[in-house]
Amino acid sequence: MANALDPYSYCPCGSGKKLKFCCQDLASEIQRIHEMLEGGQRAAALEYIESLEKKFPDRAYLVTTKALLQSILGSDDKAAATLEDFLSRHPGHPVALAEQAVVTAARHGALAGIQPLQRALEASTEAMSGRVVAAISRLGELLLMEGRVAAARGHFVLAYSLNPQDEMSLQLLARFFTSPNIPLVLKNEQALVPAPAGAEWAAEFDAAVADARRGLWWRAADKLKALMPKAESTPELWRNLAVLRSWLADNPGAITALRKLASLPVVWDDAVDAEALAQIYDGIADQDVIDELRATVDLRNLDTANEVFASNKQFTPFRWESLEIDFGDQPPPRAGYFLLDRPLPATGVDIRREDIPRIVARLLVFGRQTDREARLEVFVRRTELDLVKQNLASILPADALGAWPEQPEKIDEVPTAEAALSWSWRLPDDTPPAHIRALLEAARRNAVLNVWTQTPLSRFDGKTPAVAASEEKYRTSLAAAVLLIELSFSQASTTAVFDELRTKLNITQPAAPDPAEFGPLGVPYTRLHRLDVAKLSDDDLVMNFQRALQVVARQAVRKLGLEVVGRASLKGKIDLAGVYGHLADLEEASDEAIRYIDLARKAAEEQKQSTAPWDLEEVELRLRRGEPQEFGRLVEHIQSQHLREPGVAQALMQLLYQAGIVGQDGRPRNLPGGGVGVPGVSVPGAAIPSSPGDGGGLWTPDGGGSPAPAAGGKSGLWVPGMD
Repeated sequence: MANALDPYSYCPCGSGKKLKFCCQDLASEIQRIHEMLEGGQRAAALEYIESLEKKFPDRAYLVTTKALLQSILGSDDKAAATLEDFLSRHPGHPVALAEQAVVTAARHGALAGIQPLQRALEASTEAMSGRVVAAISRLGELLLMEGRVAAARGHFVLAYSLNPQDEMSLQLLARFFTSPNIPLVLKNEQALVPAPAGAEWAAEFDAAVADARRGLWWRAADKLKALMPKAESTPELWRNLAVLRSWLADNPGAITALRKLASLPVVWDDAVDAEALAQIYDGIADQDVIDELRATVDLRNLDTANEVFASNKQFTPFRWESLEIDFGDQPPPRAGYFLLDRPLPATGVDIRREDIPRIVARLLVFGRQTDREARLEVFVRRTELDLVKQNLASILPADALGAWPEQPEKIDEVPTAEAALSWSWRLPDDTPPAHIRALLEAARRNAVLNVWTQTPLSRFDGKTPAVAASEEKYRTSLAAAVLLIELSFSQASTTAVFDELRTKLNITQPAAPDPAEFGPLGVPYTRLHRLDVAKLSDDDLVMNFQRALQVVARQAVRKLGLEVVGRASLKGKIDLAGVYGHLADLEEASDEAIRYIDLARKAAEEQKQSTAPWDLEEVELRLRRGEPQEFGRLVEHIQSQHLREPGVAQALMQLLYQAGIVGQDGRPRNLPGGGVGVPGVSVPGAAIPSSPGDGGGLWTPDGGGSPAPAAGGKSGLWVPGMD
């Protein structure tokens, strides 16, 4: 049962008055509605409110709660009409405006909700209604769902500052900062700054900042804009305007402010960070894309085609489930194959980078159905389409394939920068891990220093980065583009590459930041990896390591983590097992990763902790390395020593499912019996994949790379290495 309403608490109608002096005549009815809502009786509560409106017409609490319930129950149009009618008579009611913001956002997109929410905040008294605060958080969720992460972040921070008990906003903020898909530059602190000391217009400036801290972002932005004739060359003005406009999802306005800030005499790293953020908001890079296509071709001779797919070394099978395609009521494909640009070599020992086959298409083979012929679905980039057609025509018999569609279906698009900085290899199964690492380092170095620098990009007016480097007007934008790419990598081998890239493009090398210059907010996340770790005190080292972990600053985690485990003074003061585990996660050399896991295991034993997490992590690595004996030994150890620990059995089965060894029912996937025992199933060692990824030997740099969610809709820049 809900607690009885305190007559001296603020009235839930949103008037800003105490209940005793506002809706006292409705107190018992409000109490009953609260109890119904607490009990999940939403439809009944709505019906009860509608009955009360006959006795208590045009009462704010009843109308706004009615609209809230209509929206929750799926009737946004009714909720909108309810609120519009009420606001026609009470245009400044804060709760009604807040509910209108959420309903409008649900009907017309999150951007449409920002204006009524700002009006609600402006109409609120110092005692802001909890309903208005809740609307801030709800609009933030809708903004996040649309990929407008900068605006979503601003709303979550505001909601939490107004109500520190708002666990939902806190959880969503945590999701924002821990997402590896959100660029670090978007996670940098966005604190509003006061006017510079001694400015004659400081009072007006600081009044705008005070408004902004109450959530009155539009009003604050207008006040700052009015100061432009007096303070146009003041970095603080443009820094605050950039923040406010990004929270309002005004990307064009934020870009203007950021680029103005970058043009002023500010610290070079501040200018680069500002331009990097502008590039995230800017959609110009959307012009640089390559279409991803799906072409469906009839298979006129399925048996012959299957024989070729199974025997020709230019095809290699893969788990089609990894494509995560919903086939609806249609039967799933019978098989999936990578099409390589050349036959797979017999061995990967000493293989040269130029001899490694590239994956140029993914093929799904479908059998004949009652209403359609057997078919081949080809997933390919437009730039590879002609090559794929030629390869299939030369490999398959002339009568095997039907006609290609004139216009294959476009299913996605890949930014040109991604194409320049990534590749898909199929390595022979016996390629030594150390050789794989050397090949990846060489390919990554070539992609960064040679391929990307020679790729024409709209960011530089169609010029390549190499050409743009000779023109002063591109100096900051080029440095920002390099920073965004650098921050997306985690491998230690890339650190020197980006120093070399900056030298090659005549870009100023960034300096090591001095923590003393940044105060309580700390060094910006985009610069943590440049800290001179040897000069940090133990406390500062641990604090910055934890900050790097919180925002998934991978290069910083590695650099700071190595210093943490190397300091004898920190032993017993920090969870060294966890630090070693993070280092293992970031290590691309599997031998070195296993060494870190073993160190994590030993540290856990010293700290009287379970070693199960590290045993499980090693299981995954042994699967990737194709080592069935070590895999079996670890599984048996986990069964005998850790199986009764919470979550261990489930985690082990999840690993086996992701590797394709068992199905969702926990049984082996069409594999012969015998082999290593797992709870409830028998897992054959022969089925262990011999290469990482989906078991088909797909190798891509930094785990692939999907476009980062946009700050305001679609991403303006792809950065590699983002899962």
